[in-house]
Amino acid sequence: MERKFYPDKAWMTESWSAIGVIPAAQSESEIVRSSIYQGDQVEQFLYTGYSIELFADEAESYYANLSGNHPGVFVVCEQEEDDELRPLLTTLSYDEMASYIEVDTPVFDLPIPPPIYEWVEAWVLENYQPQQKKKRTRQKWADESWKPLRDPVGR
Repeated sequence: MERKFYPDKAWMTESWSAIGVIPAAQSESEIVRSSIYQGDQVEQFLYTGYSIELFADEAESYYANLSGNHPGVFVVCEQEEDDELRPLLTTLSYDEMASYIEVDTPVFDLPIPPPIYEWVEAWVLENYQPQQKKKRTRQKWADESWKPLRDPVGR
């Protein structure tokens, strides 16, 4: 994540953005924040210890993400008391991401790294079966005994 400072703009003192997601071989047991770059008006942080979990009931949402124009990893953040943003979780589910956006939680959409894409694609191919679309049959809204009370005009 990157924090930019704007000392010359009274209406905005800083802004946050997520730069990318780096796949790891295994998840760490605790979340660690490290400052990896510091300039005059910018500081970049590396957060380690987050993992992406896949759930069977979200398979359709993962499929929609992978088959979209821009598959992504969604980083959901929380605003701390000192106005800093901290990642809360990472997800590949459109549905989960949308639920956080609906309650005005900051969410960053980042390009999905190829190793993560391949991992999720293999999982979706193994675990997701699209539901067959069923054609609805029209219900007859009136029975055969119904007759209009008046004759149409011209009869």
